[in-house]
Amino acid sequence: MNATISGRAAWLRGMLRLVTLLSAILYLSACAEMGDGHRNLKPLQPLAIPAEPASLNAHPANGAIWQDGTNVSLFSDNRANRVGDLITVLIQENSSASNNTNTAINTSDSLSAALTNFFGITPAFGSVAGKAFSPSMGASSGQKYGGTGATTQSNTFTATLEATVVRVMGNGNLVIEGSKEVMLNGGHEFIRVAGVVRAADVTPQNTVYSTQIADARVEYSGDGTIYSAARMPWLARFFLSLWPF
Repeated sequence: MNATISGRAAWLRGMLRLVTLLSAILYLSACAEMGDGHRNLKPLQPLAIPAEPASLNAHPANGAIWQDGTNVSLFSDNRANRVGDLITVLIQENSSASNNTNTAINTSDSLSAALTNFFGITPAFGSVAGKAFSPSMGASSGQKYGGTGATTQSNTFTATLEATVVRVMGNGNLVIEGSKEVMLNGGHEFIRVAGVVRAADVTPQNTVYSTQIADARVEYSGDGTIYSAARMPWLARFFLSLWPF
């Protein structure tokens, strides 16, 4: 009896040591991960620049205020007008749409035919259950169908983004392109915009609204645990694609 109790006590002490060791290992690994998360931060690198601006020519030492051959104008403002210039895009997208439909179908048909007299003779083809069987028939049918549908959609997107002029068209329009990446709680959020801007629509503050961009492409997307939680699992999507109803 004492040997059994001693064996159980030894087993409990061994399990306690094992749990303590595992807890210490997990704690140390968590601390190491937290420390590495701060120590191993890589230097931030800017996103790829869509277009490089033209380089400024060196000023010759001739004492003149205006130097020919430079890309600086004495009479221009700070609005973007050259390749490589920056322009502030004010994204203000508001869209809404609604659609309603109502369908109702109601049809009915009836058919009857009878032969009660044939050259003065009442036709009969015997009797069924004591009743005379005459060549007459009747039929009727009806069908009803009703359907209603409604859809409503509303979207709002507000942001500010710096874009780069990547090309100046022959008529002076500016082709712009810009992107922004924000890391938040282990996930990345991306904002991208591209399109064609009329130079006259650029304000003196060097801003333009997204509604004034032609052939505009405005994108807001992201990845990470938050977006993964809102995404349907792949197996559920597979069975849903096969479900006929």
